[in-house]
Amino acid sequence: MNEATRDTRISTILTLLTQRAELQVRLLPAVLGVSGPTVRRDLAAMEERGLIRRSYGRIAAARRSAELPVSLRRSQNTEAKRRIGALASSLVPSRPLTLALSGGSTAGFVARSLAGRSDLTVVTNGLDTATLLTERQAAKVVVTGGTARPLSNDLVGRPAERTLRSYRFDYAIVGADGISPAAGFTQYSSEGAEIDRVMLEQATRRIVVADSSKLGQVHRAKVADIDSVHTVVTDSYANTDMVARLRGTGLDMVLVSIPSSVRPHRRRSS
Repeated sequence: MNEATRDTRISTILTLLTQRAELQVRLLPAVLGVSGPTVRRDLAAMEERGLIRRSYGRIAAARRSAELPVSLRRSQNTEAKRRIGALASSLVPSRPLTLALSGGSTAGFVARSLAGRSDLTVVTNGLDTATLLTERQAAKVVVTGGTARPLSNDLVGRPAERTLRSYRFDYAIVGADGISPAAGFTQYSSEGAEIDRVMLEQATRRIVVADSSKLGQVHRAKVADIDSVHTVVTDSYANTDMVARLRGTGLDMVLVSIPSSVRPHRRRSS
């Protein structure tokens, strides 16, 4: 079984469940373009992971949230995120620096690119981010305290905030679920948004990393206004009008080139 393909199907099912209360199982093979047994295996995996509830030929979301688990987000727009992570890491100068780095799938690719830097002290609330950074045993890694959010594997709450406020960062690199000229940078989670806000507030240079599907999206939790961030690193599939509007605010928009053969996965607004 191709797990990336399964993850894409699961993401599609969860997206549909953000738009309606329940789905009829018998309709899913045609929607997903796979066989009935494949759909049943996918639904069994989703139920085991606590993502859905099943009853009488129908499924419903186990939780009313449009936010996907980070395990699924990692399989979306992977090439774009890899290139965004590599470019964002190149913006951090080669000298001893203290960096705040958030959790999330795109920040994870930043961590991969920074992992070999022995001149960095990286403070993160992301458990996955910390694991990626420590694989090379080069960068000094500080993990905040806090309570783990199951959807994101991030630490949130007062202990995380206290740790971050005890530092002054040369750079902060955080992800975003939505970027809009009017609404600014937003997230699904108010707890996660608060942690990223503190990271940005404590940093001299502030960078947001997000694939192009996040541009124009607005979610309930405000992280920061557009003018409080210096640079956004995204990919070349970004809507040109939206990029122009964001640049018009004075924001530095850096676009990494993505091959035309790689089509980005996009979720509809919830």
